[in-house]
Amino acid sequence: VGIGFELSATDAAVHTEGDEAPDEEELVIGKVTLSAVSLKKFITISDEAIDLSGEEFLDYIFDELTYKIAKLAEDTLLGMVATAGTTATSTSVSVTELSDDGTDILSIVPTAVANLSDEAANPVIVMNKLTYASFKSAQLAANYGVDPFEGLPVYFNNSLKALTAATASTDVWLVVGDFGVGAQANFPNGDEIRIKYDELSLAEADLVKIVGREYVGLGLVSDKAFTRVAYDPS
Repeated sequence: VGIGFELSATDAAVHTEGDEAPDEEELVIGKVTLSAVSLKKFITISDEAIDLSGEEFLDYIFDELTYKIAKLAEDTLLGMVATAGTTATSTSVSVTELSDDGTDILSIVPTAVANLSDEAANPVIVMNKLTYASFKSAQLAANYGVDPFEGLPVYFNNSLKALTAATASTDVWLVVGDFGVGAQANFPNGDEIRIKYDELSLAEADLVKIVGREYVGLGLVSDKAFTRVAYDPS
C-alpha cells in the first residue's frame, strides 16, 4: 500500500478581488510504501497440561501469544521512529532528532513538542519505565512544581533505552509524537490476531501446537510528526 505525503508545497496566498490570480501551488508529493509482513509466535504444549489446566490455561496462552505479537508491532514502529532520517525524501518522511544526556531533562518534552509539525496536534510521550523514574527524580530534586510532561499522556515501552543505560549517540531514550497522524498500519487480512490450534500434527508425541499470527504493514506517513531524543555522549 502506498501512502502519499506532502514533501514540499508553497503556502496559500491572500487574493483581493480584481487583482491578478495568485501563483498556482507548487506541490511535491512523496510516497511511503507499507509492505506487510507476518508477525508470528507459537508454543508447543502437552495434552496433559491442557487437560489438567483447562480453559483458563488456554486463555492465558492465547493472551500471551496475542500480547507478544502486538508488542512486536509496537516495538517495530518505535524502531522506525528511532532510525528514520532527519530529512524527508521521495519515499520516506523525516523525524526531528534532539540530543541530550539528561542535563535538560525538565525542559526536553516542551522542546520536543515545539519541533513537531502543525499536523501533529495530539502528541504523546513514549519512554522506558526507568526513564520515567529519572524524570521524577529530577523533578523532586529541583522542587519543580510544573509537570515536566506538559500534561501529555505517557506510555511505556522498554524497547527504548533507559536514560541511565544510554551510552551512544544512537541510543534513543525518548519519543514524542502523534501516532494518529504520523503512523499507519495496513492489515491485508483484517486487524484480528489469528490463533491456530493444531492437535493433530504432533499427536503421536501427545503435543499440541498453538500458533498466533498477524499480517501487517507498518510505516511513518507524516513528516515531522515525531521528535526523538538520543543520548549525547559528549
